[in-house]
This record gives sequence, structure tokens and C-alpha cells, in this order.
Amino acid sequence: MDKWRWLALTACLVLLAGCGAGGGGQNAAVPNYKDIKSMVIDILKTEEGQKAVQEALQESGAGAGGMRILSAEQGLQLQMAVKDVMTDPTYSKNLRNMMLEPKFAGEFAKAIVKEDKQLHKELMKDPEYQTMLIDVMKNPEFEKLLIEVMKGKTFRQQTMAVFQDALNNPLFKVQLLDLMTKAIEEHTRKMEEESK
Repeated sequence: MDKWRWLALTACLVLLAGCGAGGGGQNAAVPNYKDIKSMVIDILKTEEGQKAVQEALQESGAGAGGMRILSAEQGLQLQMAVKDVMTDPTYSKNLRNMMLEPKFAGEFAKAIVKEDKQLHKELMKDPEYQTMLIDVMKNPEFEKLLIEVMKGKTFRQQTMAVFQDALNNPLFKVQLLDLMTKAIEEHTRKMEEESK
């Protein structure tokens, strides 16, 4: 079972690093391809790594031609090993820390926003959904209720809370930082041009 844990841990490391590698920039929290490759090679050079690979090759019956597809039992063992790694309390803590890193969190949020947007696009093509949405918006009671709510103190407080939440949103932070960087660059360029 140890060899499966070892292979599962290696697979998880590669998958996690691959998820964060799309961020467009390199940072200390998410290793790049060369770092991952170096880690995997170092792991495979260890005695435990070589032993796990040899045992996996022997059990799968693979010869010089390469590895075969895992049997159902081996697949189940691999699933259990991956489950053990992913349910480990330290994995959860490391994943949480990675999700708090702004660049990774921004890329993750972008992926989710893309899926959410696609879902809404598909719903908008559904005639039943369109009819229900239009009926709700045409309802005079809904309009009246909406205006009354927007005038109220609770709505204004909620709006402020939404703005504060937006400032804590990793995707919004990344976009805001990009806008600020561009504004500073433009301002600096204009100041340089005026001083000439």
C-alpha cells in the first residue's frame, strides 16, 4: 500500500502544481514546470521511489514495453491512496494557504466565473427560463418592491457590505491591482512627457 501512497502523493503534487502554473507569473507559493520536474526526478531517484516504481511495474506485469492499464483492484488501491493523501489534515491546510495566495486564487476564481457564465448562457437559451425571467421582471409589484428596497437603509448597508466583499475577492483584487498598475504607468509616462 505504501507504494500506492507514494505514487498518489507524486500525482497530487504534479496536479496541484499544474493547477497553479496557469497563473501567468512565477511565485514562491506555486512551483513552475522546472521545479515540479526537478521534484519528481528527485523523488524517483530516492530508494523508496525506485522501489515503488519497480513494484508497480512488476505487479502490472509490464516489461520493457512499458506499463499496462491498472487492474480494477489496483485502480481501487490508487483511489484509496489518493483519498488518504487528500483527506490528510496537512493537505487541507496547504490547500487553504495556496487558495489564499492572490495570483492562484485569482486564476481559480477566473475558472469558476467562466463556468458560471457558461451556465447562465445556456439557461438564457432555454425558452422556459426566459419566459419565467421576463414574467418576474414585468411584474409591477416586483418593480415597486425593488425601488422600495433600494431606498431603504438595509439595502444601503448591504451595498456597502458588497463593496467590502468585492475588495476581499481575489479575482477583484487581481483586476484592481492590474488597473492601478496601468494607471500609475500612464501617469508616470505623462509626467515624463510633460517634463521634456
